[in-house]
Amino acid sequence: MVRTQSTTPDSALDIAIEEREAWKRRLTITVDAARVARARRKERERLSGKLRLKGFRAGKVPQQVIEQRYGELVDQRTVQRLVEDAYREAVRRHHLEPIGAPQFGEVRYARGENLTFQVDIEIMPTLKLDRLAGFRIRRPEVSASEDDVEAVVQRLREERGVWEPREGSPEEGDLVAVRITRMGEEGGAEGMTGPESGSGVRAAGASSAEGGEGQSSRAEGGEAELYRFPLGSGYAIEEVEKAIYTLRPGESGKFTVRFPEDFGDAALAGKTRQLEIELAEIKHRRLVPLDDDFASEVGDFETLEALRRQVREDLLRHRDEEAEQTVRDEIMDSIIQANSFDVPASLVESYLDRLLGAGPGEGEDDEPNQPSEARTSVRPIAEQQLKRELVLEHVIEHLEIEASDADLDSFVQEVAERRGADAAELRRRWLRKGGPESLRRRVVVDRAFERLKGLSTIE
Repeated sequence: MVRTQSTTPDSALDIAIEEREAWKRRLTITVDAARVARARRKERERLSGKLRLKGFRAGKVPQQVIEQRYGELVDQRTVQRLVEDAYREAVRRHHLEPIGAPQFGEVRYARGENLTFQVDIEIMPTLKLDRLAGFRIRRPEVSASEDDVEAVVQRLREERGVWEPREGSPEEGDLVAVRITRMGEEGGAEGMTGPESGSGVRAAGASSAEGGEGQSSRAEGGEAELYRFPLGSGYAIEEVEKAIYTLRPGESGKFTVRFPEDFGDAALAGKTRQLEIELAEIKHRRLVPLDDDFASEVGDFETLEALRRQVREDLLRHRDEEAEQTVRDEIMDSIIQANSFDVPASLVESYLDRLLGAGPGEGEDDEPNQPSEARTSVRPIAEQQLKRELVLEHVIEHLEIEASDADLDSFVQEVAERRGADAAELRRRWLRKGGPESLRRRVVVDRAFERLKGLSTIE
């Protein structure tokens, strides 16, 4: 542990700073006894002005009475105010930028003496990166096969398909509506409401609208919940889907179903249950013909081949952007590996809060002050991403990368040409999303990576 000492005295405040790690600082702050006395006198006067004691006029309670009855309260308020004020003054005086909440330690106080306390803080680390160059990075190959193009075209075709009721047994891809109840419960077959209750249906949405997203709605008259989902899409466990294939609309049957070991409800995982399944409805997707008319409905295309060409161009552009991001990530990770450093814990926690929406122990089922399973599993990813961001900021500052208005114009034009888009519209869209500084940031980051790529070998 590196230890350095910096003391800055004045007539009222003494600040000692100990560097415990690259980003950790311990401040030992001493407030002069005279300043403490002045602060205590003000707190006593504030309290005196608010007191209403029998036998004394408002604001005229003798000081000795206040000391006898409320001396400890005056001490508490004095210490609290001085600690907060002295901490803010110390941070401002030494140009510190704390991240996360300060951790206040031992407070030493006695009337008529100095007040001393400690506070631990974390600050943005100052990186020392000895190596930014000389890495060998492999850029992924970019291609788009005929099968890739056809898969996109077929997806566009399915999105424009029309769901129509049909008779007979269901087939894979059909949209089915089913009711599922579990047998043998007290009072008869009990309506189930989702995987936690043992329905065997993994989706439990709140809409009864038609579609292939695994939706459900409560039937009228207190009947079991009605689930709608496409067969073969994974919204129901395999044995439930097998049972549904044996039914026709309006039919129901009793089935012995074994729940998989990884089922969402631990009470049912690996268990066998008796279910009654009713198939209420089947709908089959009618696909439009794959021709020039279809292409014109999708967009401004005169022929199906024109649509396919555009799909191929879009796929190649998207995959090229993915390949570029892979190169950038590899460069960042190579720099991190060559220049070992840690990330402040408070930064990681703040990042996880933004990512997951709650701090440690804030979930309903979490034990107090214990990190959730999600936070634990995501933490390594969060730490690596934060390291990338810190390295990038260091590179931008170290290489003194800036972007003029002319640079912004050139960048927008270049991207627009690459995407086959209108430059003015692209600029407007970016400005709407984040304003001028966000656009400037795009250019600075792009320039930083161009510089870094030039310092390494991209194969």
